Amino acid sequence: MNRLPDVEPLDFPRRPELPALTGLRAVAALLVVLFHYKYIVPGLGQSTAPGARVIQSGFVGVSLFFVLSGFILAYTYIDDHGGLRGSRNEFLFARFARIYPVYLVALLIALPIFIDISLIHPVGVMKLGDTIRTAILTPLLLQGWTPKRAWMWNGPGWSLSAEAFFYLLFPVVGVWMAKQSSRRLTLAGAMACVAIVTPPLLLGASRAGGIWSVTPSSYGPWVAFIKFSPLIHLPQFIIGMITGIAFIRRRRGGESSRMPLASMASIAAIAAVLAVGNRIPYLLLQAGILAPLFAVSIYTLGHGRGIVCKVLSHPVALKLGEASYALYLLHMPLSWYLTRVLRLSGWPRIEAWTGLSGFVAIALVVSLGVYALIEEPSRRRLKRWYRDAAGYPWGRFRLRSVLNPSG
Repeated sequence: MNRLPDVEPLDFPRRPELPALTGLRAVAALLVVLFHYKYIVPGLGQSTAPGARVIQSGFVGVSLFFVLSGFILAYTYIDDHGGLRGSRNEFLFARFARIYPVYLVALLIALPIFIDISLIHPVGVMKLGDTIRTAILTPLLLQGWTPKRAWMWNGPGWSLSAEAFFYLLFPVVGVWMAKQSSRRLTLAGAMACVAIVTPPLLLGASRAGGIWSVTPSSYGPWVAFIKFSPLIHLPQFIIGMITGIAFIRRRRGGESSRMPLASMASIAAIAAVLAVGNRIPYLLLQAGILAPLFAVSIYTLGHGRGIVCKVLSHPVALKLGEASYALYLLHMPLSWYLTRVLRLSGWPRIEAWTGLSGFVAIALVVSLGVYALIEEPSRRRLKRWYRDAAGYPWGRFRLRSVLNPSG
């Protein structure tokens, strides 16, 4: 079933579906999964083979998610006149219904791990105050604002803290940008690119070993800030919004026959960059230096033409894309549990590509189940509750109180 990726308004006509972008979500999630699972294959994290380099740089899948999120929100919620389709409250509730049920399930699944690494077998210098702070902020999607401990309770969930921040900004910033001229949007995109590279370069200049001294295993308050702070990743979301607005305007003027070639060229460029990822400073990749290339790929794939679009629009790719959000949030705790099950059962550690394939396959099956049994039913129930509540005076009052406490 072809669906628009990521979002849909509560009660508004939908624009044409962009199925290739649903498949692209699966690619982004699998990049992150392979990056985190590379420890299963001995030597994979140190291999110089091009394919191994791509896996070692798989954390850039988060950046792809940020750009794709900005694009899809603009495409779905910005009307042809630059206004917001629906109200701000409807938008925020739709986002809540979309992300929070599975986010909460992932937190509950990861809770024993959080207790283990923070209280029973503390990782590094773990203070009780950090644990309490994390326990309060993470369910509220605020952990990214304390970057040093943003990873403690289900690490991948830190990016949802950034997404929540982006959602709050979108009804204002997205609408403002949609009313700007193409020239101003181009300037804003250029400024966003500068904003991406500036913090890593400044941090690199302040370190004795320069920017090359920071690796994925490096840590510290400023490195954590660049890794996890919503402010650092906002330019990637802005680039996505600009791309989405440009896409809306371009569709009104017709499509170009060069889109299939452009999509293949942009994807080949991304693959080439990742294959030599060791020659690019880690901080620049982490901060989103590939966002412009991701934006080009998203823009061209959105037109739905060419062999790459056909592959990403295949029913299997669509199913994996639909489950990509659950896969992204659940793959780390699943890995922890699977490793301990093997250990307790007395089985020898399954390593190399057999183990990696098995872990990925189990994560995919679980994620497909979570999507079908929890994510979609919860979203539909919450949307139905919203519509029912909005139909009565007490419901409208309650929704205003929940979504706009100061109103």
